[in-house]
Amino acid sequence: MHAIGLTGGFCTGKSFVLQVLEEQGCYTMRADDLARSIIFSPESPVLREIIAVFGPGFYDPHVGLDKEKFSQALFEDHEKRNAVNAIVHPLVSEERNRKIRAIAATRRYDFLVYESALLLESGIYRDFEKIIVVYSAAAVQLRRAMERDRLTRSEAQKRIRSQFPLREKLKVANYTIDSSGSFESTRANTMEVFHLLKKDFNLS
Repeated sequence: MHAIGLTGGFCTGKSFVLQVLEEQGCYTMRADDLARSIIFSPESPVLREIIAVFGPGFYDPHVGLDKEKFSQALFEDHEKRNAVNAIVHPLVSEERNRKIRAIAATRRYDFLVYESALLLESGIYRDFEKIIVVYSAAAVQLRRAMERDRLTRSEAQKRIRSQFPLREKLKVANYTIDSSGSFESTRANTMEVFHLLKKDFNLS
């Protein structure tokens, strides 16, 4: 099984691309899902550390962390975001590696695709055999962010700027997928990359 990293910018279509690759028989995994299971689980091993960073106002003993308030603060406060990443990422890495070993042992999949917005920033892109970067035109990315998350223009721009620039992510790409167009064109671009993957690993 070949481990492939998938990344891109905020609202550039990473989830759609991952879905298409899953439909082609790839095993898919999302960093956000792993992080959420660690942060928001009732027995979260990092809960006390997160409360120490954000304060007790983000936590209710009966319902746990306030997800909406927590997510918004992550985007708005660079220092808190870095602090949470430092707390959570080692556990995410452990869980990711455990799952990759388990899936590889089944010998059922040619490819495992791991999606993370922070693939480059965290340095874990080096752990994957190939990197796919999903990108879109800046105007398209901004419009999608405003429409999907009901953000103002300035809010959307702030969230986009909170991540590593797309141009830096594209520098480490083995394959790129332009998602600026329709779902159909993005699907076609994704299928082209999938076929290139199979060819490059002699699986076609």
